Amino acid sequence: MQDGIQIRCFHEHDPNVPLQRRAFVEALGSFLLVFVALASGVKAQLLAPSLPLVALIANAIATAAALVGLILALGPVSGGHFNPLITALQWLRRERSSRCTLGYCAAQLAGASFGVALANMLFTPSQPSAIAVTTSLAQLLASEVLASAALMTIVFACSRSSLGSAGPLAVGAWLAAAIIATPSASLANPAIVVAGLLSNGPLAVTRANATFYMLAECTGALMASAVISIAYPPEGYRHAE
Repeated sequence: MQDGIQIRCFHEHDPNVPLQRRAFVEALGSFLLVFVALASGVKAQLLAPSLPLVALIANAIATAAALVGLILALGPVSGGHFNPLITALQWLRRERSSRCTLGYCAAQLAGASFGVALANMLFTPSQPSAIAVTTSLAQLLASEVLASAALMTIVFACSRSSLGSAGPLAVGAWLAAAIIATPSASLANPAIVVAGLLSNGPLAVTRANATFYMLAECTGALMASAVISIAYPPEGYRHAE
């Protein structure tokens, strides 16, 4: 507890911090996360073009490590979402106001766009996404439903459990595993889908598929919300304005 406020991971420690400051932190975190996810994928592809599994593992470790570091560093200010699915689910579960939700999501998408712009400026991919070439759309969508449902389940379960301080590590561990294990490389984040639209690298997403990806991710998030309602019944929480 801090000044009568319950501190849980993925919730800001002080909901009274101005929204502009919290939204800026969400934009910064999204910018850095997307930059690392895209740039590490391209660099791994360039350094190990004939070893796709090695490149995938390197990208998974880099992305997961970046996310853990960002949540630990910036989470106390904004909650460390860097993902519109987390923010939107908190709003749906009445843990966050509409004004805060809109501010966070806009900041996350803006930050992701700047992240991919920087990655595109610094790196030139040697080839387009291998995922889109070797995997059917149905498989990709099923993968995104599963990846998003599992990620949101871990996020909200950690937020409600007595081990909330381990949330960043749990999320990072799952993300690293899911990037390697799922056909879609576990985007599980509409901000990264938007970034993929602007990228020609390993995480590139075609315009035709982007809407389907987001729908699949939202479906997975809603499934996770149902799971959390059973595992951790709703409780009162002072939302951020």
